[in-house]
Order: sequence, then C-alpha cells, then structure tokens
Amino acid sequence: MDGGVIRSEREYYHRYGLDAAKLAHAKPDAIVMHPGPMNRGVEIDGTLADDINRSVIQEQVEMGVAVRMAAMDVLAQTLRHAAKPVLV
Repeated sequence: MDGGVIRSEREYYHRYGLDAAKLAHAKPDAIVMHPGPMNRGVEIDGTLADDINRSVIQEQVEMGVAVRMAAMDVLAQTLRHAAKPVLV
C-alpha cells in the first residue's frame, strides 16, 4: 500500500477486513466464504477463516480447483475436436 488512499494494510483491515465485530452484524447462521487465495489479517481474520462452524473457505478452495480442472478438460476436448480434419 504505497501511500494511496488507504495508507496501510492495517487501515485496510480496519475499514474492510472481516473480523468478529463485523460478523456479529450478520445473521447467526451466516457462513464465511472466500474463494482464495486469502490475505489473513488483511481481508479476513484468521480465526474466522478457520472457524469450522462458520467458514466454508477450505471447501471453496478445494472445489474451486476441481471446477477449474473440469473447465480446462472441457476446453482441451473442444480444442482437440476442432483441430481434427473433417473427412467428406
């Protein structure tokens, strides 16, 4: 944070980072989500990120990898089929 509008990571976390005080305003059954990679202590408090009762971050990251792999497979298959010559 090179002296822009937000002068430091600490200021960013204070304004925008998710912490227990901010999460207290959410519904009691609200879940914590983040697609990763995550800047602990800047975007979200590490304790909230690791809370097994509220956080689904680990599952999001795991499923995100699987989804990206599946999308790449579909793309590769499509490109492979498009490259084959058509015999008439």
